[in-house]
Amino acid sequence: MSDAHSDGPPPERSAREKPRRWGNVPMVRHRRSIDPRFSDFYGTVDRKQFENNYKFLREWEAAEEVQRRERIHLLKRAVHRYEREERGSSDECTEDDEDGVEDEVAALMLRPLDDLRRELRELERELQVHVSRVKGRQAQSRRDALRKQIIKREAAAVRDGKKQRAFIPKRSQLKRELLSETFERLERKGGMAAVDKYVERKAKKHR
Repeated sequence: MSDAHSDGPPPERSAREKPRRWGNVPMVRHRRSIDPRFSDFYGTVDRKQFENNYKFLREWEAAEEVQRRERIHLLKRAVHRYEREERGSSDECTEDDEDGVEDEVAALMLRPLDDLRRELRELERELQVHVSRVKGRQAQSRRDALRKQIIKREAAAVRDGKKQRAFIPKRSQLKRELLSETFERLERKGGMAAVDKYVERKAKKHR
C-alpha cells in the first residue's frame, strides 16, 4: 500500500470507516464591543451625576407625557362616538364642543375604528410603562435619601459617643426604614385607611 504522502494513488479505505481528521481548525474569537457607559469594568454609575447630566431627557419625557395623555383623550372620545353611532344612539355629546376638540375628534373619525383602538392600546401601554418607570425612579431616590440619612445618623451617634463605630445599612434595614417612612407618609395624607389600602394592595400583588 502506498504512503499517503507519496505521489501515487491514495490508499484504499473502507466506506464504513470514518475518515481521520488531520487537525482541528482554530476558532477565531471575535472581541465583543463594550460600551463604557454601561459596563461595570469602567466603574459604577453615579446616579446623581447621571440625572444632572441628562436632566433634559426628563424634560422631554414630561413633554411627551403631556402629548400622550392628550392623544389618549382624543382617541377615547373618537372611539366612544363610534360606539354610540354603532348602537344607534341619538344622544348628542356636547363635551367635545366644550373642550374645543371637535375638529380633532372629527378628523380621527375618518379613520377605521380598529386603527383607533389599536393606537389607543399602544399609547395606554406606553403610558403604563412611563408611569412605572417614574415610580421606580422616585422609589430609588427615596432609598438613596434614606440611606444617606441613616449614615448621617450613625456618624452623629459615633461623634456623640453613643456608638463605638458606625455601620453601613444593609438592604433589609433600608427596606424596613423605607416601609416605615411610606406608612407615615400615607397616614399623613389619608389616615389609617390609606395605610390599610396600601397593605391590602401589596398583599394581593404577592399572592
